[in-house]
Amino acid sequence: MNTLNSTLSSPTTDISPVDALWVLIQGQTKAVRKALTKRLLEEEQATKSQQENIKKSLTKAFDELHKGQVKHDARCLFSK
Repeated sequence: MNTLNSTLSSPTTDISPVDALWVLIQGQTKAVRKALTKRLLEEEQATKSQQENIKKSLTKAFDELHKGQVKHDARCLFSK
């Protein structure tokens, strides 16, 4: 009989990755939490900037296409 396994077994508790991360963050010092917040906000701003640049680029490209200002066939860019 294996008594070690029965002694070490514990009930399993499901915890989401977000909840686990939240517990880890809460256990950090205020300086670390502030640094994490700053980094997350910077990353969010960078993502928004990239999205805005893509939006502007696509808007310009479609405007040029609709006005007939496109000089080349874009399909040729991806053909071999």
